[in-house]
Amino acid sequence: MSGKNTKSAPKSERLIYCGPNIPGGILQRYTVYKGGLPSHLGELFEKCPAVKRLFVSVEDLARVETAIATKGTPEHSAFQEVLQFTMKGGA
Repeated sequence: MSGKNTKSAPKSERLIYCGPNIPGGILQRYTVYKGGLPSHLGELFEKCPAVKRLFVSVEDLARVETAIATKGTPEHSAFQEVLQFTMKGGA
């Protein structure tokens, strides 16, 4: 065996946020981040954990967009939860 196991998450992993915009320019829909979840959003993740669930790999975007539009899916619920959070001025 060569020891070159590439199964671990690469540092260049690209995630895209597919939730609603967070006011104040904190987070915009369809922003792509390299290297996993953005660490500067830690406080937002604590206030509204559903935000974290709306970061997906770029490759999964089409599937997740369909799920967001489908009532009853976990993705739809997370989107609605973040939307309610922003409407209440939670950001």
